Amino acid sequence: MKRKPFLVALSLISITLASGCTPKQEHISVQKYEGKHYKFEAYKEKIEMGKTKKAKEIVQNADWEQFALEKDHPKADFIFYFNDEKSEGKIAVFYVWVNTDENIVELTKDQHSQYVELNRKDSATILRLLH
Repeated sequence: MKRKPFLVALSLISITLASGCTPKQEHISVQKYEGKHYKFEAYKEKIEMGKTKKAKEIVQNADWEQFALEKDHPKADFIFYFNDEKSEGKIAVFYVWVNTDENIVELTKDQHSQYVELNRKDSATILRLLH
């Protein structure tokens, strides 16, 4: 009878250790513009923190400029946000335009009031996150 509590305790310890060893994941929502509407493309749950950490660093450290989006500007190719990151109760939403000729990504945020054009390396990182 003394073995049963020992086995239960050992099982709980094993489960705790196993769950602590799995990679942490970030939750990201992505919408892709198709035709005349945005299509909810993915709620990407299985993205490891290392991949999203780099993308977060890119958008946080970008040299954002004040910006006013023109009314006739084309719709963004993608919209994404990190679900687990809130600032003062709000989630930062990023609008992405892809210049396929140059493999450059342009982003706006904060209701299009800030703008940045990323270099090729950072653009590739953001595109891998979205696809």
